[in-house]
Amino acid sequence: MSLHNDAIKLPLSDADLQHLVEFSNMRALTSGAIVALTDSQDEVTYVPHTLFPSPVPRDLYQKAVYVQAGFNELMWKVTEDDEFLTSALKSTIEVDEFTGRLFQIYKQVMQEGCHKPVTLALLRSDYMLHFQLNKPAELRQVEINTMASSLAGMSVKTTQLHRAVLQEHGIPNSSQQLPDNSCIDGLCEGFVKAWELYGQPNAAILFVVEDGEKNIFDNIYHVYKIKELNCAIKVIMRSMLYLGKNAQLTDDRKLIVDGMEVAIVYYRMGYVPSHFTSETEWKFKIMAEQSLAAVCPSISWHLAGTKKIQQELSRPGAVERYLSDPEMIANVRSTFAGQYSLDLTEEGDKTAAMGIANPQSYVMKPQREGGGNNIYGDDVRVKLEELAGQQERSGYILMERIMPTVVKNYELRRGLLVDMQDMVSELGIYGVLVCKEDQVAINKASDHLLRTKNIMKNEGGIGAGASAMDSPYLV
Repeated sequence: MSLHNDAIKLPLSDADLQHLVEFSNMRALTSGAIVALTDSQDEVTYVPHTLFPSPVPRDLYQKAVYVQAGFNELMWKVTEDDEFLTSALKSTIEVDEFTGRLFQIYKQVMQEGCHKPVTLALLRSDYMLHFQLNKPAELRQVEINTMASSLAGMSVKTTQLHRAVLQEHGIPNSSQQLPDNSCIDGLCEGFVKAWELYGQPNAAILFVVEDGEKNIFDNIYHVYKIKELNCAIKVIMRSMLYLGKNAQLTDDRKLIVDGMEVAIVYYRMGYVPSHFTSETEWKFKIMAEQSLAAVCPSISWHLAGTKKIQQELSRPGAVERYLSDPEMIANVRSTFAGQYSLDLTEEGDKTAAMGIANPQSYVMKPQREGGGNNIYGDDVRVKLEELAGQQERSGYILMERIMPTVVKNYELRRGLLVDMQDMVSELGIYGVLVCKEDQVAINKASDHLLRTKNIMKNEGGIGAGASAMDSPYLV
């Protein structure tokens, strides 16, 4: 199924295409929609982006925004349920070393009674538009990110860029179709509220970042917005290796970095094993959890974002265990794709047989973030046959493959020939949750991110080089 933007007639003439490509790239560069080319961050280029915004059905966009507060609450209550987390992850931690290490830290800080008075969660729920024959498109959740939900700064810049491109192309009145996008404002309001609730005016917000991060400018835009909202807040960026060597924890659980008390630890790294090059990084991970600082995500939120938890929440009665509003429950559940356990049980064996018999209809997912980890197509059958009877299979889940709607667009990426492509989009809705003890201070959606890729590409990350920044054009 294809979606069309009737206001934009494609393909463009060669002259119009050349003009708009030059306009869009220059506008991106001069407005800050940029990424670093090198680890030294002293050379930049425009962020990969589509020439035009891509069509998204208005009703599905509005539904995704509506259910985000429900997902925020759902995930919060999951993080508070030790019994559920322990039971759901029991088989996974036996075969997935990384998740197992995280779970050890979770149990350690629980046993030590390291309670955190302030909760800050910045989430993003990602969806695709699922097509079924003779039916309207439906919203299907790909995943919910509880860690390093990035690109809010770039998303705002992309919305502004697309408004300018449409105007240059003779479509000046696009405000009804291009929804306002202030996602970075909402996320940074969460930072500021959590900092205020921590209650120490001299405490800093700490961004934990990779050395040589090519997406550094997205981080910087968060810092600018925090300072705009409250210029008294100090924001510092440090690598996890540096923090493992230099951070300190006082007897009264204050986290100290370079002489400054830290109110919030915000991870933009630490979601894959390669980010932990030694025990030094793990040392800081534990220290942050033992401290009074609000950690985003805390260890329980990190675990709640695993694919195994997502699969367990799709079981009958799981969402109902945590949410009470019947309308919200129904809407949250309606976004779920089919998800199935691959544990070494009778249920897992039936799941594996489904995947082997019809591998094109499923995706195998390990407990990893960051893109490039999932298994598709005939590789699903090969992997499942390879893992038959092996405990390692429990480290994966099997998910119904979403059959996305197709759009026509142009991708603008440094070094890539620009031509019209068949593309598919992934819509992300940001969520913000801030609590002091069990009192909710903020629970809301915070606008959107749209990423679009060539239909032939399976993975969809901007950083992985597969997707381009985009904006929803509501139809």
